[in-house]
Amino acid sequence: MNRQGIRMATVAAGAAVLLGVTGPMASATEATHARTAAEHAAAIQLMDNTGVPQIVEQGLDQRLAALPANRTVAQVVAAMYPGDPAAQREALTHIGDIQSAGAADGAAQVSTGGNGHLMRPMSFWGDAWKYTKCVAAVGAIFIPAGKAYEAIKGLGGVVEAAKLMIKAGSIAEFKKLGGNAALEILGISTIQSNCF
Repeated sequence: MNRQGIRMATVAAGAAVLLGVTGPMASATEATHARTAAEHAAAIQLMDNTGVPQIVEQGLDQRLAALPANRTVAQVVAAMYPGDPAAQREALTHIGDIQSAGAADGAAQVSTGGNGHLMRPMSFWGDAWKYTKCVAAVGAIFIPAGKAYEAIKGLGGVVEAAKLMIKAGSIAEFKKLGGNAALEILGISTIQSNCF
């Protein structure tokens, strides 16, 4: 078993023990919860082991808040990876919904509702980019004076809100964990499609 497989097995075993799923008498529901918890723990660990560029978390909220309200995907990604054009290009390649037609810098305007999408839905790239996609989706709506702004700040900021959503694993669980703050941001389609 390779190093990644051992790590995932350890996470799964730990989650099973924490959830009390240790014997053959465990119910199907408990087993499902244990598997879901293990998958989310593994997804968070993947962000360190897959070559996905690490987001510069320190000062991220301030950089995002300073962006214009009609921010582009490229601006959000630049705030996530300040001073690292290579990481920005890689992130945009994997997560960005970039429309080169009609945009001088190749950046699409961020859309946080309706039929527009900030990010492509996860598919080919899987969980390795999940955290990055979620941070970008939350960062896109982190606009001062916007109704989601205070809710995200109440959850501890962009990074903590993204981690909480990934940890929750579902909209229903996030509602339980995030309370009223969760309700303010869950109606945004990019959050739903990139964080759960």
